[in-house]
Amino acid sequence: MSPTLSKHLAALGALAVLIAAGCGKDDGAGAKGGKAPLLCYVGGTMRPAIEELAKLYEADTGQRLELDYGDSGALMIKIEQTRRGDLYVCHDPFGGGAEKKGLADRVLTVASLTPTIAVKKGNPKGIQSLRDLARPGLRLGLTDEMYSTLGHINPVMFQRAGLRKEIEANVVTRTRMGGEVANAVAIGNLDATIVWNAVAWLRRDKLDAVPIEPTLLPQPGVDAVTTPTFGVIDKSCVKVTIATLKCSRQPEAAAAFADFVNSPRGRAVFAQRGFSPAPDSTTSTPATRATTSTTTTTTTREGGLHLYCGAGIRPPVAEAIEAFQKETGCAINADYAGSNVLLSTLRASKRGDLFMPGESEYADSAQELGLITARRDVCFFVPVILVHKGNPKGIRTLADLARPGLRLGLGNPQACAIGQVSARIFEKNKLPLDDIRKNTVVETLTVNELGVQLKTGQLDAAIVWDAIAAYYRDSAEAIPIPREQNVVSRVVIAVLASSKHPDLAKRFMDFLTSEAGQAIFKKHHYTTALPAQ
Repeated sequence: MSPTLSKHLAALGALAVLIAAGCGKDDGAGAKGGKAPLLCYVGGTMRPAIEELAKLYEADTGQRLELDYGDSGALMIKIEQTRRGDLYVCHDPFGGGAEKKGLADRVLTVASLTPTIAVKKGNPKGIQSLRDLARPGLRLGLTDEMYSTLGHINPVMFQRAGLRKEIEANVVTRTRMGGEVANAVAIGNLDATIVWNAVAWLRRDKLDAVPIEPTLLPQPGVDAVTTPTFGVIDKSCVKVTIATLKCSRQPEAAAAFADFVNSPRGRAVFAQRGFSPAPDSTTSTPATRATTSTTTTTTTREGGLHLYCGAGIRPPVAEAIEAFQKETGCAINADYAGSNVLLSTLRASKRGDLFMPGESEYADSAQELGLITARRDVCFFVPVILVHKGNPKGIRTLADLARPGLRLGLGNPQACAIGQVSARIFEKNKLPLDDIRKNTVVETLTVNELGVQLKTGQLDAAIVWDAIAAYYRDSAEAIPIPREQNVVSRVVIAVLASSKHPDLAKRFMDFLTSEAGQAIFKKHHYTTALPAQ
């Protein structure tokens, strides 16, 4: 165990005495005339999402929740010392810690967190990458690795960039929690910080998020440590979990709320608040931990596949994976992200079986690099202009996107397919790029985020895929772009040269292009036949 991690545990231990002294016994009394409330401990980063989910759940079921907020580590100690409560929402490594200590009955992964650079709105210092943080004279704030998971991850990224000494020379303060440094950037006391994406999203009116280069982020299987307290900590995927507690006096009610949080509706709330998606492995219990590990290894050896998939294609692909697994028994682990992020990941790792980006050019690049052996068209993405229901801004054409004062959302060309395609559309139609840039208030890492931001009133218009627009038809409408002005994106699936199961990978490719597979894409409003000119 590292010295800093040992200090971290010692600091948490010191808190235990103070916490235990003030804790009373849970008498199980409920609200007058209603169900007994569930006590849910919530790590601070997860507070906005859980507050909304608690309100939704109470409205649906009448079940009230009492929420106890704090940092995830201190809450774990509180649970251990008091042995009271029903649920525990935290991020890695504390879910694993609660499990190893025998506090958790069931642990569900509902989202994940990604490090991002946060700068003041408008990015006055012009920070575009992690390497820019080494620029002399910048005032940086970071979380302290004694108290913070992200504090342990930052040095990994700095070291990978070869600039640890230079970046840390600019650090003027270290805090216990990310919200503190984020607030300091918002009021101008700092130039930049690194926080979780959800922390930056919460302050989106005062902060801009600058993505960290994918090659500098912690890598799966490489940046991992094992500790007696927390077990294996994979720094490449910081999971957000909800655990039902063994000390719960209402285990069935606790399990019902945990399942609600882990449902598509619950996960959507996390996504809407800036969290990254959960990895596919979502459930573990202390009783099955050992067998789960063995089963996963066996499944992989006997035919499990790993798929790199564009975030914009997730809904039909997730359903297709489930159907394929029922038909063949083959498990598929899908990694959903922006297409350029995925390409960078598979280039660096040279592992995996299938690649399905949101634009065929990414597959072209992979093919030029010798990373794929076979490919096939699956569907087409047709860009549209997404606007609010009733089109209050009267947007009819691409040229309208350059009108002064319009709040436009676009995909980041360096991260996702819709960003690259939007840039090509503007170039093709010779639109005034300076005016477009002035109107662009956000460039997202995935196309999905654009629909969410328009729905929540942060944008007047965005360019998205037709299939994404269909998900927002209750609150928004799609303005078609004439075929001669548009750039239609071809979506392909490719078998990777690194695949250890190429026959199975090809079988999944065949399934997606079969009548059954195409029916799934049509069900989700994806275009399966190339639109006529």
